[in-house]
Amino acid sequence: MPGDRRILFANSIYHLTNDGAVTVLAGQIAVLQAVFGGFGPIEVALLGGSALLVTAVFQFLFGIMADRRDPSRFLPAGIAILGLGSLLVTLSSSFWTLLVFVALSRIGASFYHPVGISWIGREYEGPDLDRSMGFPSAFGDTGVIIGMASGAVLAVALGWRSPFFLWGGINLAAVALGLYLVRGRRYRPEPSRSSVADYVRVLRDVRLWLLPLALGGAVYNIVSYFGPLLLVTKFSLAKDAAGVAVALWILAGAVAAFFFGRVSRRFGRYRTLLASYAGVGLAGLIGGLLDNLVLVIAILWTLGSALFLTYPGIFAFVSESSHRRLQGAGTTPAVQASIPFVVAGVLGLAGFVALFLGRSRVTNARKPVPSTVPPL
Repeated sequence: MPGDRRILFANSIYHLTNDGAVTVLAGQIAVLQAVFGGFGPIEVALLGGSALLVTAVFQFLFGIMADRRDPSRFLPAGIAILGLGSLLVTLSSSFWTLLVFVALSRIGASFYHPVGISWIGREYEGPDLDRSMGFPSAFGDTGVIIGMASGAVLAVALGWRSPFFLWGGINLAAVALGLYLVRGRRYRPEPSRSSVADYVRVLRDVRLWLLPLALGGAVYNIVSYFGPLLLVTKFSLAKDAAGVAVALWILAGAVAAFFFGRVSRRFGRYRTLLASYAGVGLAGLIGGLLDNLVLVIAILWTLGSALFLTYPGIFAFVSESSHRRLQGAGTTPAVQASIPFVVAGVLGLAGFVALFLGRSRVTNARKPVPSTVPPL
């Protein structure tokens, strides 16, 4: 693969292995509950929330650090840290050591989005940007599918440590492959005199997209962590089957992400985002309130898959909005399991409202031709 295609492929491989290693925890969350003393929804939220907090803090730091570094070397360093962190998780002996080791592994997972996405943003522009954002996004979704499914199936068949061993090794292998693909391609970042004012200006430029992006991420993590628990607790589905069901939701989303560029050209990027957030909100509310397993899964696989259209669209808008390419088992348990899905639905609708109210400030919303605010 010559030229930029090698970069796109290496970046996509990193996204696949990064997201797979991160999601393997959620895929076997029901198994981990039994292994580490039957912890409940609060502990699940603490486990997922602490991992997200570490990721958020270090993503900001690595985004600043990446301004003066070669992304083709800086990004694989993060993937290697994630691989080693995944192996470290296998040493957990209690819920609290699990929490600490997972949080440490998320330091490595904090590299991809600020470094990998901006790397693509610097390589592509114009009509190719949507396609180039959708391609690694779909690879990331594929990694999540495999991570979720392997976490559920391998944990039941071979024990909870086996998925972490597997993905630790996969990430280390991805580093070797990625470095091979971009061999001979070195980036020399231009001397930068970045100041606090520069970063404040960038945040101001992308402020419209920060809330929808955060809400989309929150919805994804709620469904990933609590989706298997909902299916196991409320509908008595087998633990491995529950993980596979959520993995198939991600598969549907991955298929949608592959076609994001085409959908964006047909309907406009902004209107695609607006419809996607509305669909996600409805899916979360319906999925959390219905008592029919078939309908819940059907809604998750259809309307719920719209969540995966939001990521390439938001990232494309962020890339264009920046001044410069910063690299930068009874009723009670059943109700408890449903609450996060209702919250996910509310968050999805909140993303819809945020985008709707901000429509007057959107520019270049109907690529490839710059346009005024798209009519609704």
